[in-house]
Amino acid sequence: MPIDPFILDSILGTFKNMVEDCKSKNISGEDFDAMSKCYDRMVELGQSTDDMNIFNGTVMQENLYGKFSDHYSRALSAQAKAASSSGGSGGYDDGALLKQNINALKDAIKRLEDNYNDMLNRASSEYSEAQNEKGLDMLGRTQKKIFDKEGGFDKVKKIIGDANTEAKKQTPNMFDNTVEVEVLNNPEPLIKGIQKVIDLGEQPGMSYPSFLRLMIETGVDKAMEGTGVMRKGQVYLLEFTEAAPSNPYYIESAKRKIEAFDKLAAGNRFGVPDMKELNFANDDIDREFEPQTKMWEAIKHLWEKMIWDLSDWSLSYCSFAPKIKPWADAPDPVEATIHTQETSPGVFKEYEKLFAKYFGLSFMDIFKHPTFAFEVEKSYLWISQELMEFLIEEVYSQCNPFNRLPNPIIEKRGSFYPFPNHNTDRQMNPDLHLPNWRLRDFYNKTFGAGRYESKMEVAKKNENVISAPWNWETFKYK
Repeated sequence: MPIDPFILDSILGTFKNMVEDCKSKNISGEDFDAMSKCYDRMVELGQSTDDMNIFNGTVMQENLYGKFSDHYSRALSAQAKAASSSGGSGGYDDGALLKQNINALKDAIKRLEDNYNDMLNRASSEYSEAQNEKGLDMLGRTQKKIFDKEGGFDKVKKIIGDANTEAKKQTPNMFDNTVEVEVLNNPEPLIKGIQKVIDLGEQPGMSYPSFLRLMIETGVDKAMEGTGVMRKGQVYLLEFTEAAPSNPYYIESAKRKIEAFDKLAAGNRFGVPDMKELNFANDDIDREFEPQTKMWEAIKHLWEKMIWDLSDWSLSYCSFAPKIKPWADAPDPVEATIHTQETSPGVFKEYEKLFAKYFGLSFMDIFKHPTFAFEVEKSYLWISQELMEFLIEEVYSQCNPFNRLPNPIIEKRGSFYPFPNHNTDRQMNPDLHLPNWRLRDFYNKTFGAGRYESKMEVAKKNENVISAPWNWETFKYK
């Protein structure tokens, strides 16, 4: 499912207009093709996921913004050089070439400003809600039969409108993205770099050859490439990754890319890295961490399935199991619980064999592995320490094909689950709200105090969970 067009357009509108601007000026060549490829890749990413975090993370990792800006600048410069070499029908005209180049840069600034204002308009709550209503009206016209089953389109539209009205009482900025656009897409840093080039070209007595030479000698062409904006994006990615890390290698990779940026910048007399060198350095970092990241995710994915199987298998024996999910959703809940009881041990043992075969790890090694410690530290692990220790000590040894869980263990397993008393949950980690709170704190730091709360619901601490928070120091299986 793609990202909502409203959001994607607000992000990519500037880049789209730059591509169209080059086309209107008949600009072509390798740099134009490269910037078009960067834009197409951003569009592809926006169509392949509806998760903005994945989209932003991938764009930053592939440095698409920086590459696009670099090739855009080079494409403009190549056009000016081509005009200079051709000389035109009237021969070489130094003043005309210089003026053409400066006017093109001024036009680029205007387009950046116009695109930014357009992005702000599209990011406004009014625009977003109007677009949502237009989209809903289109569904009403094209999917009439579906709405008829729900009482008609007008009824459904009113229900959605009432729900949005109520939601806006809690999150009034749920449809507004102007602040995010102002922080992430403000073109002022790019405009400053372009303006320095314009100022150089408009110095009294400036000739076109001198202009081209001084651009390189003074480094203003580097400022126009937007490398400073790129570093800001890398810092944003690092801080976001630290707030919502899926594994430590993403954090380390983001840090290393900033270090590479600063090292290359320090070695350049203009204080900015060469874009090609930086791209090569970032590619090297990505290749270095890719195997470790894949291994980390594969190990975690497998042990998560093993723990889920142990938990569900033991829970399926409880008398109330047919009344709760996942078994309550089955056509025959009782038969579904029996199926879990009979098949889960065999599946679990196969996972255990795969765990040993591919990673050289046993079930008990899970709890000594960095992936497990990381999940506990970041409060990602859904299961409480109490239940985890119970599964290790009493359920694991019983989870064998054709074996039935003994009644004393069944009774103890049932005591963890909040059924029928829903305020005595001992199986859930009581700190599951903390990842969302970290993300909230990062968001508010980036976009302003209270911004997250004004747009999204904040996770609440589950007061019905009475299990103790994880204490790594007392966990005896680490």
